[in-house]
Amino acid sequence: MIDQHFTNPTGISSVDAQGRVHSGDFAVNIENDSAIEQTIPILEGGCFYELSFFARGEGAQVGFTATVTFETPTGPVVGGEITVDQQDVPNSNRDFGFYQIITEAAPINATGITVRFDVVANGEQSLDLDDVSLVVS
Repeated sequence: MIDQHFTNPTGISSVDAQGRVHSGDFAVNIENDSAIEQTIPILEGGCFYELSFFARGEGAQVGFTATVTFETPTGPVVGGEITVDQQDVPNSNRDFGFYQIITEAAPINATGITVRFDVVANGEQSLDLDDVSLVVS
């Protein structure tokens, strides 16, 4: 079972406007002080995972943190994290930054992996997120 959570459901939406989608038809838009996360079951511990994605700011004052956490019977274990400060996220039309996290090895007893994106932005600014991929590295 895949589990999805939003800290502020009204702050998460899909966008399809030209220049706001990296590839395909839609991207997700995450507003200030909102987060999106998804937990996926894993069958084998001990592996490394690679999270990659494209992001752009809808405004210049947009930052985010992406976190990969392994779920274990004894509690969560952070496998990797990246934080990009405000003003460091590309914000030009059609200009996306590429980001990647290669995790530490998953604990042998890991049962799931959670990917979370937290956004901090000024005013009505937000983050466009597209082409998220999580693979065994």
